[in-house]
Amino acid sequence: MSPSSQSPSSTRISRSVRAISLLPLLAVLILPAILTGCGGGQDEDIVLATVGHTDIKAGYYENRLVRLEENELPRAADGFPMDMSLMEGKKGFLETLINKEIMVQTAENMGLQNDPGIANARKTLTEYEASMVMWDRVISEPAKTISPEELETFYAKMGSSRDCFYVICNFLEDAEAARKMGDEGADWEDVVREFHDGGAAPTGRYEITVPFGRYNPEFENGVFNAEIGGTTVPISSSYGYWVLRVLKENPGKKPPLEEAKAQILDVTWNRKKAHIKEEFKNGVLEKYKMTIDPDALWKCYQGLPAGETLFREGTQDPRKQDELSPLDIATRDMDMLFYSYINLDGEVKEFTLLDYKIHFDKMNVFQRPKDTDLMGGLRNKIEAELGKILLNFEAQDMGLFEDPEVTDKVDLKVEEMMVNKLYSEVVNIEERVTAEELEAFWAEHSHEYVAKENRSGRMVVCQDAELAAEARTKISAGMEWKEILITYGTDRDNKSKSGKLEGVIQSPGEPVSIALFSIQPGELSEPFEMSNGRYGVVLLESVVPERQVEMIEVSEAVGQRIRENRKEVVFLAMMAKWKESIPVTTHEERLADVASWEELTAVDVPENLVPRN
Repeated sequence: MSPSSQSPSSTRISRSVRAISLLPLLAVLILPAILTGCGGGQDEDIVLATVGHTDIKAGYYENRLVRLEENELPRAADGFPMDMSLMEGKKGFLETLINKEIMVQTAENMGLQNDPGIANARKTLTEYEASMVMWDRVISEPAKTISPEELETFYAKMGSSRDCFYVICNFLEDAEAARKMGDEGADWEDVVREFHDGGAAPTGRYEITVPFGRYNPEFENGVFNAEIGGTTVPISSSYGYWVLRVLKENPGKKPPLEEAKAQILDVTWNRKKAHIKEEFKNGVLEKYKMTIDPDALWKCYQGLPAGETLFREGTQDPRKQDELSPLDIATRDMDMLFYSYINLDGEVKEFTLLDYKIHFDKMNVFQRPKDTDLMGGLRNKIEAELGKILLNFEAQDMGLFEDPEVTDKVDLKVEEMMVNKLYSEVVNIEERVTAEELEAFWAEHSHEYVAKENRSGRMVVCQDAELAAEARTKISAGMEWKEILITYGTDRDNKSKSGKLEGVIQSPGEPVSIALFSIQPGELSEPFEMSNGRYGVVLLESVVPERQVEMIEVSEAVGQRIRENRKEVVFLAMMAKWKESIPVTTHEERLADVASWEELTAVDVPENLVPRN
């Protein structure tokens, strides 16, 4: 978070932090790990400790450690993160892993894995993680292969756009007829009058400019593969079937190829992912023979509540369930087959308009298809719902529900749930904090609560150093700050705040903070480079000096800290009791070769990394 976005209440008061409670760190450690750094130290199968029936190995140690942010590392008695390259830090982290495993096994001994909520969560988590692994294997890796020819082809059209007339149709047959009418040279207004099912164009002219590289590949290819002056084939979209007449192509501007490479790689990677995902999804729908009857779809679309909006008129309050109109399906059509698919056992599952009406009438206002989305929007929402079911079938058929990558992630998340449930059930404290307890705590810890010096002023963010220098000159000459922002400002958030900076504290390495703390009230900073590559100029207007905080200002936070201390005492007592029944053997001498946090999180960035973050 940059200083400009911080509020005084969240930045000014600081205190030193004692050694943190185990539970927050344990929760972080149980999350699934993805080793993203430069690799581990010693053999990952080396056993560092044995807790009951579980070995804690070097690979597990490093996978847990690499997931932590710096502020989540184990802390020493002085409140600062331990150095994880030193033996003290490594022992501390191993002890945390041991404590986590003791909690997991204690929860298992109590039968918490059979808790209905946890058992149901395992099923849901398995479906989710299996789908994530499936998408990664099907999409992400293949999409990363981008050839020089693909890069050059994209660059050739980069910056260009095409001006088109358009119509949107509910039915493919109408879109084909509209295309035929357009190819025969009909006036486009006549094509619109005959076939357009979408909303009226605000200007009265059904025109659109399609920039290259902005839309999904299927839509874009349809537009850019057509001849100038010609009409596209019908293009399916979430709104219906588009037919466009291409009027002209505008070349536009683009940077040199070397400067554009990173952007092209990013865009191409995302477009390839979208294309592969769409092809895979369509293959799954075909494999499980998913069908939607077009006549039933039309009747369903006609029965959608007319003009239904998300919010109550004149407010931002969502419409409640009892305020929503039901799907209007004629009684004679209720038994009409709407959609169907086959399941993993080869059984045909059929659903009627009545089945969908029952489902629709239970939806909240955000879930329900709207008549303003056209029939294509209704079709896409139904396909999306069915797609989740069928993609889940496909993940099972691929064996991903039993895949170690999936089961390991699910097991870790279930362990997290058991640990949290165990903690909530055994760590019970007196929540009330008396005035006497507050006073006693404050007498001992008041020196830890200090409102740091903070500074306020104004800032303008410019595109480059030259413009920042020009803006500084204009500010010195008396130009109003509003005009400065209009003329030179490029940061929307900064401009929306009229350039104001409030309550900025000193933060080493933060450009805005460094600039504000290098000048005196009334002075302007020199132009400085910001973390996003732009340049800023700040004016310091006021300084609030550091001061000791009064207890009344932080009494709620102090009370919460007292409660957390109570919880920690109870928790540590319970942990000592659990350790008596679960044997632990440690091999601390083997910690010397495990990688440190710094080694694990150091990343070498290839020159053409895809994607660019």
